[in-house]
Amino acid sequence: MTWNSNRATGRATGTAGALAVALFLGSVGLFASDPVGVYGIIDRVAVTPAADGSATAQIWGSFVVAVAPPSRSYAPEEAYGKVSKGYLLYHVASFKGSTAEAEWNDLRRVAGTGTIVGFGDRWKIAPRVRPSTESPAKPDDYTLNFGVVSLGKYGDYPTIAAALEAAGSPK
Repeated sequence: MTWNSNRATGRATGTAGALAVALFLGSVGLFASDPVGVYGIIDRVAVTPAADGSATAQIWGSFVVAVAPPSRSYAPEEAYGKVSKGYLLYHVASFKGSTAEAEWNDLRRVAGTGTIVGFGDRWKIAPRVRPSTESPAKPDDYTLNFGVVSLGKYGDYPTIAAALEAAGSPK
């Protein structure tokens, strides 16, 4: 494979040039997409460590979860489902001193403040928002991504913010 440069125009030509442009445009699309799996207003967080070093977390609030399968050509507000009130149930195999522990502590800090935050990985299996009346069983695996982020980090999403705020807190 060769890389040819047209000195008169500064444009790359040939197979390598086309490949380089395609790779660049593809990477721009990846970074322009929102990688967050869940946005929500957190009401409370309860973490239950187990003797084997694992832990389970119940995170109550109002949530929008990334839709699957994800698409490269979406309007951001269409990339997430409808607001669901209830709780997320997560499990991690190794808890103490883990990134999951740090993130669950971050979620505890914003609980009850009305702040909209995002967490989790949209490219993994989406968690299920459970109604507050459902007994906790079969937790979802907690996925790590970019940490706990504010809503404005990847986009302002005014319709998502308005829907989450209008949903209020689960009883």
